[in-house]
Formats: sequence, C-alpha cells, structure tokens
Amino acid sequence: MHLKKTLTALTASTLMAGLLSTAALTVSGTAAQAAEVDGPKVKWLVSLWGARRGFTEGVEGLAEYLAAKTDGNFELSLQYGGVLSDPKENIDGLQLGAFEMATICSFYHPDKTPATTGLNLAFLPLPSFEAQAEVYGTYMQHPSVKAEWAKWNATPLMSALMPNYEIMGKGDVPAGLGDWEGKRLTASGGHAALMQAIGAIPSTVPAPDLYTTLERGAVDGIVYPYTYAFTAYRFHELSDWVTDHWGLGTVQCNVAANTDAYNALPDQYKALIDEAIPHAYEYQIAKYAEIDADSEKQFEERGLKRIPITDEIRTALQQAVAPSWQEWVDNANAQNLPGQELLDLILSTAAQAAAK
Repeated sequence: MHLKKTLTALTASTLMAGLLSTAALTVSGTAAQAAEVDGPKVKWLVSLWGARRGFTEGVEGLAEYLAAKTDGNFELSLQYGGVLSDPKENIDGLQLGAFEMATICSFYHPDKTPATTGLNLAFLPLPSFEAQAEVYGTYMQHPSVKAEWAKWNATPLMSALMPNYEIMGKGDVPAGLGDWEGKRLTASGGHAALMQAIGAIPSTVPAPDLYTTLERGAVDGIVYPYTYAFTAYRFHELSDWVTDHWGLGTVQCNVAANTDAYNALPDQYKALIDEAIPHAYEYQIAKYAEIDADSEKQFEERGLKRIPITDEIRTALQQAVAPSWQEWVDNANAQNLPGQELLDLILSTAAQAAAK
C-alpha cells in the first residue's frame, strides 16, 4: 500500500502508526509527518517472488517509510510473483537495469556471488534477528564482498532477515537418525551439507516450485525458515511432520539496488534510505512474531507430528559443521578470495553482537 500525495501530514502520521512501531515512527521525539524530506518523484520497480510474507516484510516496511517521509514522492513499487524476473535471475536483471531493486539470494547462484555465500553456512552463531542484521551489515562491507557486487552493477542496501530453519515433510515420520537415510530434501547453502550428514539427499529448488515438487512426491521434505515459509507456501497443507527446535541456522538474502539508479538519487533520498533501514528491520521482526503465532495454530490444527532432535542426530549435525565451514573456506581460497578472513569476520562480529 502506498500513501497518496494528497494525504495531509496528520493523515499520513495516523496511517503510519498502524504500520510501524512507535519507536520506528519517532524521530527526535516527534512522530513522522508527510513530506519531511523534499525531493523529486522517483519510482523504483522492485522484483520479488512469491506472495507477501515474512521474508518480504522488511522491504514492505522500507517502502512504507520512504513513501511516508516523502509524501509518496519516493515510491518502491513492489512487484510480487516473479513477474519481473525469476528469482535465480534477479541479479542479472538488476545488472541490466531491467528494474531498480530486487531481493537476491546468493545460494541461487553461488558462482556469481561466491564471497557472499559465506553467510549461508549452517549453524552460524546468529541466535537473533538483531545479531543477523549486525553481522550481515558488517560482512557486506568487506572489500571482497563489495567488489563482487560491483561486478553486477548492484548495491546491497539491507538484508531480508530469515529465522532459523526446520524441516517439514510428508510420509513416514523420520524419528531416528536411520530414518533420514535416503530422504529427498530440498536444502540450500550450508543446510545441504547438514542434510547429507544425516543420510538425506539434498537438492535446491526455487521457492515458487517447491509446493508442486512436494505435492508430486519428487521430494519428501523441505528445509526452510520456520515458521513463515511453511505457511506462506502452504507446505503444511501437504505435510505430516515437522522438526521441533532443531535450529539448523539460516541463510542470507540481500535487498539490493541497481547501482546506476542508486547513484542517480538525490543525496537526501540516499540518506533517507539509511535512516529507513533500522525501522524496516523493526517492522519485519514484529511481523515475524505475528506470523509465528498464526502459523503455530495452523500446524496444530493440521495435526503435524513434532520431531524432537535426538542426541544421535545432534551429534551428526555438529560433526558436519566444521568440515562444511572448512570446505567453504577452501573453495573461497581457490577462487582467490580470503576464505578464512571472511569466516573469521562472521564469527568475530557474531561474538560482538552476542556480547551486547
């Protein structure tokens, strides 16, 4: 939803109060008013896939904030359903200037953004969304990471935060370690290595194709962010079981702008984006809490069997983490990237975030 130019300052403030938290609205103790930031009319097309869901609430919050502060002059036109681009090709479309902004997940094309894939390693110590945002923000400023995005004429602005992953599937309930042997699971990034460690067979499938893949029995389960992704894509309607507090870690996706479009913005709009990002994160985190409450109710109504983690499975997963991290370091080094330096940056920044 975008605010119309004809809204008065009072109306804009009232609408925003229903969209953002009080903290997000307050700037120096004063609620946000319409047209606080003057500037030209700018409309950016934003390439997204699927429907609006927890994963996209950050960019939704960003769009609302920019529109409110500029009285609608700076508009992010959020295009869902992959109408502008397939998710695997968003980075190509951004490079070509087919649209001005997109959500981009490095695990869809690790060869294009290899340094960024370090943020997809499983079991990274990122227990909270706030820790994720801090680590991701620092990591994306590393010269090796910035250089690879520059090749794609792309400027990462913020991350699309995602919760820890769990596994949902149909058929026989895989309660013990041996029950996972041969299970066909969709898993991306470092999660694929974890699934192999418990005997499963991982593959990567684009999000829009997952429902049909599970429905046809081409896979037995899906490793995805808990809980929003399972209800957003209706996987729970097909499933019989779900892992319970396995906490497999998460992956990172960027909300990035076409560099030419970003550079063409007036300085006040660039500054406004920087100001808006913390509020967009707050907005997304609050939305996740609402979604989780509703999702858990749906899982209960569906009668999904909960699968607690066993000591045997936990040991297998933990033993797989260090080798998978080292494999990533070795692969990065082979591509003339500072693999160990990048991994150390993730871990040190995560430790700093945890200490706060």
